[in-house]
Amino acid sequence: MLSTRRNFLQAAATGWVFSNTARGAPTQPWAKKGRILEPGFASTLSNQLLSAPSVIRRPNGRLRMYFWTRHRSGEEQSNYIFAAEASTSAPRDWTVVGKEPMLEASPTGNISDKGPSFPWVLPREEGGWLMYYAVWGSWAPPGMLSNRTSLAISHDQGISWEVLREPLLPLGKPGSFDGGITGSVCVLRTGRQQYQMWYTAGERRQHFDDGTTDLIVHIGHARSTDGIEWVKTDALNPVLRARQEEVEPYENIVSKPCVLLLDGVYHMWFSLRAHDGRGYRISYAKSKDGLHWHRPFREQVIPPTQGAFDSEHQSYPNVIEVGDELWMFYVGNRFGQTGIGLATMKKADLV
Repeated sequence: MLSTRRNFLQAAATGWVFSNTARGAPTQPWAKKGRILEPGFASTLSNQLLSAPSVIRRPNGRLRMYFWTRHRSGEEQSNYIFAAEASTSAPRDWTVVGKEPMLEASPTGNISDKGPSFPWVLPREEGGWLMYYAVWGSWAPPGMLSNRTSLAISHDQGISWEVLREPLLPLGKPGSFDGGITGSVCVLRTGRQQYQMWYTAGERRQHFDDGTTDLIVHIGHARSTDGIEWVKTDALNPVLRARQEEVEPYENIVSKPCVLLLDGVYHMWFSLRAHDGRGYRISYAKSKDGLHWHRPFREQVIPPTQGAFDSEHQSYPNVIEVGDELWMFYVGNRFGQTGIGLATMKKADLV
């Protein structure tokens, strides 16, 4: 109750006050459309996981979704990135773009020998399309994630990709909020030579009284003039921090941001995890400058559906504009082991 009251006062002081405050109610009127893709869709290389969609609108009006897959063979598992296309009039009818993955594990080194994940694709008319992604490698110490933000480029409108940087972002100094990992990102081009990145950043593991540990994950910010060379905005502080002991239950992860700039206001949907035995859930924040974020009172914007593919877990939202609507593509139980779903809402209802 005290934390809720404190959040209300902070929001009121900044001019951001969120309506619909009934306990447990969603903060936004998303209408679920159900699962649209299942594991196994993109050959046997997607039989374990179908996750982390990044959806763009093609000039012909069709949708192209880049997504992360995982395949296990015995004790070994590898990560891949595929793409598929569909019409906005038939968002359940997807066709794989090419039979082979667009990105896969690097054959040498230990930064990306487990393969890529979490694509974010940025089409550009000049200089090639850019794909930001997180690689998995064998470099990390036991018990730690091995994600590192990386970058690939395409000169044929997103069909074939060449790795540019693995990794792209350097880790912060030991003890800093991104000293352990950099991972999934959202990148917007907000000016002729102005790019902004919101990136997932891990620092350490927290030990709890019940004998378990959990990684602490925040969201950082960086800037670029070309989308390739990046400078962190603040090497010491994330722009969105996991609230940890400030709330109950303990909140240890905010990650995988998706940001839209609408009418001069930044809107962020992100994944949230609390140390409460439940799965991930999707949350929301709002900002006037992309750096100072204000969160609603409740964590969850889409309630789970009992017995459905997202009954226990919802994460990795990707929100795009389709006419007068917002479409959210998101992941179901166990990070995508049950596939990818769709929810929609009117842009006019985003307050």
